[in-house]
Amino acid sequence: MKQLVLIIFFCGSALAAAAQRTAEQSNYYARPAKVRFGAKVGLNLSNTDFNRGFPAPAVPVETSWRPGFAAGFTLQVPVGQRGFSVQQEYLFSQLGGRVSATGTTYTLRYLSLPLLLKYGVSRRLAVLAGPQADLLIQANQQVAGTTTNVTHDTEERSVGATAGLEYFLGPRLSLTARYVHGLNHVGLGQRSAVTEFKFEAVQLSADVKF
Repeated sequence: MKQLVLIIFFCGSALAAAAQRTAEQSNYYARPAKVRFGAKVGLNLSNTDFNRGFPAPAVPVETSWRPGFAAGFTLQVPVGQRGFSVQQEYLFSQLGGRVSATGTTYTLRYLSLPLLLKYGVSRRLAVLAGPQADLLIQANQQVAGTTTNVTHDTEERSVGATAGLEYFLGPRLSLTARYVHGLNHVGLGQRSAVTEFKFEAVQLSADVKF
């Protein structure tokens, strides 16, 4: 009888410890219970859509997507008890695009500041959405192999809306996929003939939480 009691006691203790570890671990997944800092690095795939400029071009402008990168830091703050949190990001982000007809390539580097509302759908999956403000650091234009700095001739800010998914591989590592839709017109050639475009971008990143 004593052996049976001991077995039940040890099994119960093991189950309680496992449940506690699971509960603690779940706090580090999609539903954090405390403020968390992090870092992220990823790949951007972006396009400068001149057909959404104002006024719209008389002849549609064919453009192509260009690769870039993003890296920076994150701050995630839980809100309430229902799996919601707010995540502020501070990123160096490279965006751009290419006009097919002229072969002109644009490379724009920004301080990117997404402010995201995140909801933990499950232990490993979260959805996120929110506004994004980008402040121009540098802009280059490349034509026929010649690169020109056009920073002072380019609209200094870009505003967009972003939404995506975050999948947690473990307590500290996750993968994020998001789409960014530009809202404002970004002007090129502000001191000469102005042309405008709106950004669209896809971002894939790896995130580490501390």
